[in-house]
Amino acid sequence: MDIKRAIENQKEIFDMLKKTKENNRLSHAYLFYGDKGTGKKEMAYALACMMYCKNGGCLTCDTCKTIIEGNHLNIDYIGIDENKTMISKEQINALQEEFSKTSLVDGVRIYIVDGIDTASTAAQNSLLKFIEDPQNKTETIGIFLATDLSNVVNTIKSRCILEHFKSLSVSSQAKILNDMGIDELDSILVSSITNDIDLAKNIALSDEFLIIKNIFLEMLDLKTDADKVYFYLKYQNVFSVSENLDYLISWFILFIEDSNIYMNNSSSLILYPLCDKIKMYKNKYNNVLKDKMKLSLEEYNKIKYNVIPKNIFHEFLTKVI
Repeated sequence: MDIKRAIENQKEIFDMLKKTKENNRLSHAYLFYGDKGTGKKEMAYALACMMYCKNGGCLTCDTCKTIIEGNHLNIDYIGIDENKTMISKEQINALQEEFSKTSLVDGVRIYIVDGIDTASTAAQNSLLKFIEDPQNKTETIGIFLATDLSNVVNTIKSRCILEHFKSLSVSSQAKILNDMGIDELDSILVSSITNDIDLAKNIALSDEFLIIKNIFLEMLDLKTDADKVYFYLKYQNVFSVSENLDYLISWFILFIEDSNIYMNNSSSLILYPLCDKIKMYKNKYNNVLKDKMKLSLEEYNKIKYNVIPKNIFHEFLTKVI
């Protein structure tokens, strides 16, 4: 959990929270929402540090370390349990039970619910009275973290200050990864599939990523129908895994976008290391780039609907490439 990086990437939100805290106008409930890896959890802990740190949330003192390590008695965190896909009502009930007890430490009590959008409607609704009327009349701040705002019940949204965490651009995240020692092209490709920089770095260093990247580059050089047939037979097992297919088509969509805007140099391109390939592709397919984009998006959307990956891979090669 890199809180300093999250603060740098979401400086407007951090500055707002800091100013609001200094003016003693913090809300009793916040809803942080945005894509995974955009720093929502980190910002929740940054706010918790602000509340207790004598230096305004320095992140390095003993108090901040205690909070960040999850050992502060007045700060509770619940997230999706391992091997689970959602926050359970039992977790919500346990949180409320914990807050019904008198704390041994003075000061505001903070609870962080990471993945509120995964909880059932019943579980979310059970929080409503708790949000409005905390136990023991202790000052309480609730921080709810969500990826999909539409899955959060309106009654919770209406009781919270909503803060949207914007994703870093592919180029901005790729630069950070490149500064961390990841190859330029690898940094760009992996930044297009996740907003989580630490996860992106791990993916970029994996053997699986290298395999899919090399297949993608090979695919860009396919010329004849016979080439496509051989390519399909060679890699159909690789793309029986939907995640691998997700990577491949995502990268091709980015490639098409760059081909569409390419003029005479690489200055405006996301995939600038592939400038020569983009130039050749533009010259060859300029009149049908919009059609290729439309078809690519159609095939990509099928992944979400659990269509058999190998079938999508076959259609993608025959209809788009």
